[in-house]
Amino acid sequence: MKTKAHWMLVVLTIIWGFSFIALSDGVKVLAPETLLFWRFLVASVALLGANVFNKKACLPWKEGFIASIMFAIAYYAQTKGLLYTSPSVAAFITGLLVIFTPLFEAVVAKKAPPLRVWLSSLIALLGTYFLVGTGNGNSSSLGVFLQLICAILFSVHIVYLGSKSHLDPIAFVAVQCIFMSVFYGGLATIKGTFAWPRQALLGILYLGLLATALGLSLQVKAQRSVSPSEASLIFSLEPVFAAIFSAIILKEKLTWSSFLGMGLIFIASLAVDFNWQKDKTISSTESGR
Repeated sequence: MKTKAHWMLVVLTIIWGFSFIALSDGVKVLAPETLLFWRFLVASVALLGANVFNKKACLPWKEGFIASIMFAIAYYAQTKGLLYTSPSVAAFITGLLVIFTPLFEAVVAKKAPPLRVWLSSLIALLGTYFLVGTGNGNSSSLGVFLQLICAILFSVHIVYLGSKSHLDPIAFVAVQCIFMSVFYGGLATIKGTFAWPRQALLGILYLGLLATALGLSLQVKAQRSVSPSEASLIFSLEPVFAAIFSAIILKEKLTWSSFLGMGLIFIASLAVDFNWQKDKTISSTESGR
């Protein structure tokens, strides 16, 4: 069951990795808050439609609202921060979630994650460093601060989901997306950037239906079996797939440093399931004594 959840999260990182292509095209024609509004509106409609056929049709408004606050601020901080810092630095700072998540999990659960999780997190962080490079471009202290907020809130969100594993994934994500679409819609209206997504329609459909509606539902369901710190390790695969898709579609070059980073991240991610299989074998042996 746990291995299945791991693979669900890997599939999610592939979906999210490709979403960078859709985002890069979308921000060329729409303001960030407008793009995010349409993304979460499409997800809200799809999830509410799916929830009609859901036996657990009760929507968790309180839990969804709390989660939406973390996510809405995190996404906006990440997007806004890219105006003040280079993508490589932004990716590296966001990658700090593999360190923040075990810390927050330890505070909430009052129990530190296993040593292997800490070691794997450090390996994943080092891999991210090699993957995105060391150049800092036009980075400023404001850009670094905004990306740091994003990494922290993403980590808190992962830990929060871990404590809400009893909630129905579709209903929970539906409420979260409703509040986020309202937030970004209001922001776009206030800033006067609201526009119809004619030129970015395909990208928005991908972001709304796959990256958000399906993706977040998979995350909530998978985190019923996977701890927050283990989930954050698997999420470190996202920039790996983003780099691969960028190389294939956008013809961006991959360096030896990038390949080294990818290898380290893959090793760190595989270590999660490897240790579980080992623990399972030991447990089975002990139960047969």
